[in-house]
Amino acid sequence: MTYIKINFGGSFEDEFQKAVDEVFHLVRPAFKNYKCNWQPNIDVYESIEEVIMLADVAGINKEDLNIEVDRKRIKIAGIRKAIQLLHNARYCQAEIPHGYFERNIALPAAVDVQSAVASYADGILVVRMNKLSAGKVHRVSVIETK
Repeated sequence: MTYIKINFGGSFEDEFQKAVDEVFHLVRPAFKNYKCNWQPNIDVYESIEEVIMLADVAGINKEDLNIEVDRKRIKIAGIRKAIQLLHNARYCQAEIPHGYFERNIALPAAVDVQSAVASYADGILVVRMNKLSAGKVHRVSVIETK
């Protein structure tokens, strides 16, 4: 069977580097040097009163995290910088992803955006949000105007 390769952009140098990296990866599976996209793992929990989101974002400074919440969705984004312990060192294995990430997560229930509180410890980001009560009724008083 004959395959046709279609290229929708990208520079020759990038494509060549990726091809060379893939060849080296076949020879030695620990070798991987091309840029990869990464997304942190996320858990979402729901209780009667709140929705809780946990994100595994180890190695990121809290200043490099951006969190946006609306009634039905949460977006977290940030940058994990590459760790370089030694100068002029040769990688034998490189699996820790780095760079920009962005996750948009649909929430299981509508939340009160003003109640959202985030904490970050031991590489885990926790965002707690109170649910909006669906059955809660707000009674409006009518005032007399002249």
